[in-house]
Amino acid sequence: MYSIPLAIEQGVSLTAASFILALISVFSIVGRFMAPILAERMGAKPVMMTALFVQGLTVLVLFWAQDAWTFYLFAALFGLGFGGEMSAYLVVNRQYFGMGPLATLYGFEMMGALSGHAIATILGGLAIFVTGSFNPALVLSMFFSFSGVLVIYSMESSARVLIPDWEDDLPPEAKTTPQIAERAVRAALIEQLDSD
Repeated sequence: MYSIPLAIEQGVSLTAASFILALISVFSIVGRFMAPILAERMGAKPVMMTALFVQGLTVLVLFWAQDAWTFYLFAALFGLGFGGEMSAYLVVNRQYFGMGPLATLYGFEMMGALSGHAIATILGGLAIFVTGSFNPALVLSMFFSFSGVLVIYSMESSARVLIPDWEDDLPPEAKTTPQIAERAVRAALIEQLDSD
């Protein structure tokens, strides 16, 4: 989130600069709602690629941004891409692996994605510290976003379920049975009632 210190360095007031983060958050929510709907209609791969491409492309605005409105433009577009990327993971998982239990897979994906964001933030901060300029951090941000586009492009098509009978190879005690599924639903409902 180096857009706020960059905006302040360009002469934008602290109050106006802090609004950048608010806009990223609001438009991220919009992206999170739109992406799964679009992914169901168009396929998750193109939606995720577009979201990452938008993230990388909008960083270009920051190289020339000097007024609050240009930072706000960046925030709105970047937020859409950022939100769209994250919520499309669930649709990708279902399109690849069917209706099996995907919570662990999603957990590892989120851990990887958020670890990547943390590492990129650290590398960006180091680049700013060493060079005294925001430009290397912006280039790194674009590089990581466009690399994500290439990784997603290299994935197999999600037009068909890639592992439709994945449970067939599991030992009997690991397979989902109607009784196990029913117990899991009951436990979740009881837990929810207890927390209310």
